[in-house]
Amino acid sequence: MYAFVTECLVKDGDLEFFLTTASRDVISEYCRSWGYKRSEGERCLYVPYKPEKMCHLFIGSLQLDIITHCTMSDGRIHRKISKRFGVPGEVLQWDQEARERYVEYAKRGTQTVHHARGMIVGCAGAGKTTLLKRLLGCSEEEINEVKSTEGLEVHEEIFEICDETRSLKARKSQENCETENTTIVDPKTLTFFDFGGQCAYYACHQIYLTRRAFYVVVVDASKRLDQKVDKKVCDQDGSVFSGWTYGDYFVFWIKSIHTYCGSDNEKDTNPVVLIVATHWEGSRHFRDKKELNESLRQQFPETSYLPQYITDENVYCTDITLPLHDLKTCFFNIASNKRWSENIPKEWFFFGLEINQKKHSKRILKISEITTKVPKITAKEKEDSDQAERGTQDMLRYYHDAGKALYFNENGLEKEVIIDVQWFVDAFKHIITDKLHIKGIHMTKGDWNEYYQTGNLRVRLLEEIWKHKDEELFNKVKKGNEIYSFSAMFTEGKERYLQYHKKSLLSFMQRLGLVAIGKESYYVPCMNRKEIEKELFDLINKSKSKSSVLVYQFEFLPFFLFFRLIVACMRIKNWEVLENNRTSCLYRNAALFSYSEYNIVLSVTKDSIQLQVFHPMEGYDLEKAQTCRIQGRIEEMLIDLAGTFNRKIQFERGFRCQTENVETIAMDIENHFLSEKRIPKKGRKMMCPLHSVTNRHIIDPTELTRYWEIKRETIGGDGK
Repeated sequence: MYAFVTECLVKDGDLEFFLTTASRDVISEYCRSWGYKRSEGERCLYVPYKPEKMCHLFIGSLQLDIITHCTMSDGRIHRKISKRFGVPGEVLQWDQEARERYVEYAKRGTQTVHHARGMIVGCAGAGKTTLLKRLLGCSEEEINEVKSTEGLEVHEEIFEICDETRSLKARKSQENCETENTTIVDPKTLTFFDFGGQCAYYACHQIYLTRRAFYVVVVDASKRLDQKVDKKVCDQDGSVFSGWTYGDYFVFWIKSIHTYCGSDNEKDTNPVVLIVATHWEGSRHFRDKKELNESLRQQFPETSYLPQYITDENVYCTDITLPLHDLKTCFFNIASNKRWSENIPKEWFFFGLEINQKKHSKRILKISEITTKVPKITAKEKEDSDQAERGTQDMLRYYHDAGKALYFNENGLEKEVIIDVQWFVDAFKHIITDKLHIKGIHMTKGDWNEYYQTGNLRVRLLEEIWKHKDEELFNKVKKGNEIYSFSAMFTEGKERYLQYHKKSLLSFMQRLGLVAIGKESYYVPCMNRKEIEKELFDLINKSKSKSSVLVYQFEFLPFFLFFRLIVACMRIKNWEVLENNRTSCLYRNAALFSYSEYNIVLSVTKDSIQLQVFHPMEGYDLEKAQTCRIQGRIEEMLIDLAGTFNRKIQFERGFRCQTENVETIAMDIENHFLSEKRIPKKGRKMMCPLHSVTNRHIIDPTELTRYWEIKRETIGGDGK
């Protein structure tokens, strides 16, 4: 049979006839998609991508069984399968056993869900919330009452997508859906996420930035792009965003969207991005839309491909005195697209209803109580508790990927799932609240100042913050019942409150790199504005027992990746945060650790993370085995963290070509980054290949690479 398949099917017509008439078993045994890499001795027939009809016939002949076929190792076929059967893209990347379980569920019946999501982002004060209120048709009085968004507000399923009228219809609030009778009818809906523009809140945005959304980047047309952001709008002083302009924030958001949500597969579409210029009716700084577009494009280097997101078709200039007809039509066209439709097993659909019904009262569910509710169809599922639990885990992975829940099948977190993600984000938002939002929290000025300056959050301060928010919620829900005392908070309806779930909340926050849990305090990296002490800086600079600085350069470095790296380092056994004068050596752009008598310096710049090792004893000769062990651990964590983004984030190893009289902590490497590919492992001093004409200088390859493992390759995450 193999000889016939490979020798006789030589023309497109022959292959088409074979794919149309052969049995499913024969096609499964011999056919593979074009990008499949066969093993040695494997016999197979490759089905070309073009003409597309051939690939569609191959997929159609195997139906859902193609999800468990070996050709799934060819990632290029995933998009075609997802489009054909409505299978969630993440499912296609699961391991073989999980995909087999999905196929078994799906063959018993699926439910189509169509939930579009729009993310409204931009600098503080740009008018994001006002834009959303106008889309909802709110009154002028309601719009005038709009206040700056704190953190992130999820307006869940606030629009219904009406295909008959080709419009979006505002829906009533889903806040009290737990009291309503929910039916199996699942309308097409659109959810909007309103991202707070203050830089302090950016740390929690990683939870929601996803390929499963379209993006609305709001810019304020009344501001010049080279104008620094007003301190009254966004307190940047001492943060990594210090001195940023409105143009810087626009670039940041476009890069973030492209990085978090784009795809490495050239065949996949990039995320849909709309740019909305507000305040067009007033004293705008652009003559017309054409000038605005050109000014936005000029924020990127000529070699950048990111201006592709700025086109005449996706830029809208809004006048508050005029209706938003064009923008509403655009939102409908995006939200009604079939890309938002997915087919999930009917056994999973109930959990979406469970989330809507219980999230405002439960917040977190135990996995054990979910497993007992998952419908068990086969005798094997009814008898095998492990099989039932794995089925539950599959379902929760889907809802996690869809942004409906937070779930990690990892040691310490695998027994619970957060079903109210907005509540979780709010819990973190309350922690990173700025000075404008601390009324009613009774703590000393010293505790607050320590936290705002260093990110060190005392246990009692966190307790007071969450207690204050719980009291606010309690007063909101007691509905005037005088008998319902505050002490009832922890007896009746206790599961809705932050303090009740304190341990779980902190564990999930630590997993996401938002908070590091200590014995007497917590560390919140995004709040740290502390500069490194001069004496410590000088000590490292003057040390004779130190390595060169190993640089990891990123095309775009999502800054919070560095924060997550520091939290991960704080969890490593036998790694301790260094102390100086009884205070932790954790800084705005650097962190120092000790390991096996070695001191480790990690620092960050706009586009690089830097690593250096030194020994506290002067004249000590560093051991390469130890420095390489440290290097390996850091790179292992970087690769793992980079892999959490949808787009494959790569970074390149190298060094700063000039090391004399320059800082060794958070060095500026612009125009001085020398990739390891251009450095011989060993050799005599040589002319710097970056500066062989102007600014000529010598480099010493032996000194640069002496303590590091040089692998001469670009490394990075593999994406989700």
